[in-house]
Amino acid sequence: MPDRTSWPAVAAALAAGVAAAGYAGKLPPALPALKDEFGLSLVAAGWVVSIFNTIAAAAAVAFGLGADRIGALRFAAGAVALLAAGGVAGAFAPSGGWLLASRVVEGAGFLALTVSLPALIFSATAPADRRLTLGLWSSYMPFGMAITMVAAPLVLAWVGWRGLWLAVVGAMLACAGALFVQAGRNPRPPRSGRTLRAIAEGLRQPGPWWAACAMGCYTAQWTAVMVWLPTFLVQTRGVSLAAASLVTAAVVAANVPGTLTGTWLLQRHVPRGPLICAAAVAMAVTGIGIFADAAPDWLRLGSCFAFSYLSGVTPPATFTSTQTYARSPSQVASLQGLLMQVSNLGQLVGPPAVAAVVSATGRWGDAVYVMLAAAACGFVAGVVVTRHERRMAFAPR
Repeated sequence: MPDRTSWPAVAAALAAGVAAAGYAGKLPPALPALKDEFGLSLVAAGWVVSIFNTIAAAAAVAFGLGADRIGALRFAAGAVALLAAGGVAGAFAPSGGWLLASRVVEGAGFLALTVSLPALIFSATAPADRRLTLGLWSSYMPFGMAITMVAAPLVLAWVGWRGLWLAVVGAMLACAGALFVQAGRNPRPPRSGRTLRAIAEGLRQPGPWWAACAMGCYTAQWTAVMVWLPTFLVQTRGVSLAAASLVTAAVVAANVPGTLTGTWLLQRHVPRGPLICAAAVAMAVTGIGIFADAAPDWLRLGSCFAFSYLSGVTPPATFTSTQTYARSPSQVASLQGLLMQVSNLGQLVGPPAVAAVVSATGRWGDAVYVMLAAAACGFVAGVVVTRHERRMAFAPR
């Protein structure tokens, strides 16, 4: 274990995660153009978004075990290659089917990178700083999505959605270069000499599974709102695509101070279970404000920002659970893989579920039932996490 935190190495890993999140952030602003070019229905467009998460929803734990066994840095190198290949293939997609296939490749690369980077951060961080660095890591997704969504309208107007795809690839390669330079200057996590059975021991605890469940409930709601908000604003409020993209980017960005608030609260030794429960209640209340038919626009917009900010305490509460549940550094990636698998399952299910309900009823207001069901499950997960950590005397350290 390092005696001092290598902050340049941590920063490079965080930057790589932010760049990878651009692969998710590029979709919402580009959806109207993709629907027009490929003739996609609302449900089909939802699957273009969610197919990105298919592999993660099915195999993230296996990817985490592989990263622990092979070595996080080697796994990250393969991940960058997949992200670049998928992005370039998508940029030249001649059909919707080709685009879907490219999103699967991108999803595999995204998964491999996001289970590898926390292990690299863990190995570059002194024990006293790990709650902080893993909490900061939890902001990579909203930060990367927000940056991409702010830039997307300009890029779309200049070079179209295909140019946007290539720009995201370029950003990923640049950040990956910094990551590997820093890895060469600092001790890298070695390949685990432990067997897969020993690495997987951390997965036998109930705590990580319930923390992952809370994360999946959070991502199902958060992703659905962020993906469909531009379309909702254009279709029901007559907002221009550029304005809708900027509003959505601002709402996404509100999640970043939320994750930082969660990190600060954890640093103050607030238990993660109550944080998860509080976020679930906040998402339920603000979800009603977003989708209620009678809600005035000012309340709807305020609910969007409150939803994104208040829910942001969930990612640091769950991602830092790795520090609590990992019995050795060789179990970090496998536990992160579990979090990513259930998180991506939520992302896979959330947007199509909302699209299916809205398409069936013709009313955006009915999407609130999807939100409330997910919030209730997240609250239950938070209660169980609280009881488990009290029983095991694992209060966040």
